[in-house]
Amino acid sequence: MQMEFKIDEQTLNDLELFNQALDGKSIFSCFNTACSDGGKACVRKMLERPLTDVNKIRARVEAIRYLGQLPFFLDIRREELSFIEVYLQQEDVPQRNVYHLTSRAVKGWLKPDNDCYLRQRAVPYLGRLIRELGTFMDELPAGRVPEMVRDMQQRVKETLAREGMQYLVNQKKDSFWTRESLDLYFRGKELDGVRVVLDTLYMLDALRSLGIMTKGEELTFPIFTESGRTVRIEGLYHLFLKNPVKNDVLLDERQHLCFLTGPNMAGKSTCMKAFGVAVYLAHCGFPVPADRMELSVFKGLFTTINLSDNLSLGYSHYYNEVARVKYIVEQVRDLQEVVVVFDELFRGTNVKDAYDASCAVIGGLAQLEYGVFMISTHIVEVAEFLKPFPSVCFRFFEIDMTTEEPRYTYRLREGVSDERIGMYILKKAGVVDLIEKM
Repeated sequence: MQMEFKIDEQTLNDLELFNQALDGKSIFSCFNTACSDGGKACVRKMLERPLTDVNKIRARVEAIRYLGQLPFFLDIRREELSFIEVYLQQEDVPQRNVYHLTSRAVKGWLKPDNDCYLRQRAVPYLGRLIRELGTFMDELPAGRVPEMVRDMQQRVKETLAREGMQYLVNQKKDSFWTRESLDLYFRGKELDGVRVVLDTLYMLDALRSLGIMTKGEELTFPIFTESGRTVRIEGLYHLFLKNPVKNDVLLDERQHLCFLTGPNMAGKSTCMKAFGVAVYLAHCGFPVPADRMELSVFKGLFTTINLSDNLSLGYSHYYNEVARVKYIVEQVRDLQEVVVVFDELFRGTNVKDAYDASCAVIGGLAQLEYGVFMISTHIVEVAEFLKPFPSVCFRFFEIDMTTEEPRYTYRLREGVSDERIGMYILKKAGVVDLIEKM
């Protein structure tokens, strides 16, 4: 049995996958472009459940690509679908009884109530949708339909061959009486078949929307490799940025730990978030914000970027950091093939303790034969301790200090940065002047 891709609440919040950032965006909102509410729900469900089966991931990617490139598609009408869903939830399920149907129809004809109005509106909507889905599936080019779409095609074919659906197909005219008769099938005998039709439509809408989005944005589909632990990304950027500076990230069997340095506001946290988001999206079979991405399949993703104090329990920030590190190390031990991101490791304690703790933790992770790690810190002295480890690569975000104002390039370079601009930011904010004038 294929295990689930493991992720926790801290990581979901760090990467802003569903919870909105300060500007109201989330990763889900970036992909939430399906036409129907059901399609949007399918996108969310896929994004909530990343996969560890490479064949399922590839099948989803193939289906998204295929549907996104189709020159024709279904006419999806959101209001009609909403009307249909309300109609299907009516409590008065029709009985397969001639007297019941006749009396209900006559009553609706002479004195239509709200239920009758709902039936008379929704039944033709549903009928059109069923016919159109059947036609769409029949017109898909033979011989090149992806397995995932082909499975949906077969389910729809089997569903439309059922008695109630054939009654609809053979219906020559639309009238008050035929709608009453079709209600018997749609909400009675063939209700499960109707759900197959709607669920298929929603999934097609979701996959199609992802395919269309890929063509309109600078996104690419990940390539999964059978080799050992690998994450190779060219042109990585964050989805929330309007004019992003793209960077390359390479982690593999030879160097599986990236030690990241750079001054405040240089781009470290954004890069780490972009890296985590790309890994997560890849395991969902979604297009990723990069020019190219190749990776192996991992079993989980854990980040520590915005860790808060737990004041209700009286825990300090450092205590929370230690507890978080312990939890993640346990996950690495149990799952082995995971991706881990630590931003500003051990920022909650003094420099000496932070140095010793960082050397102990990062040094240990650097010697593991599994897992991929990206770790940032302001304590650049840790780099000297790590230089003898061949498994560690050193990257930094450069900053141009040739003028009075620092210029951020947001470019990831090889090496270690010892630039510090904390005092510059303090003076720029006017704090020093304010104190001196007091």
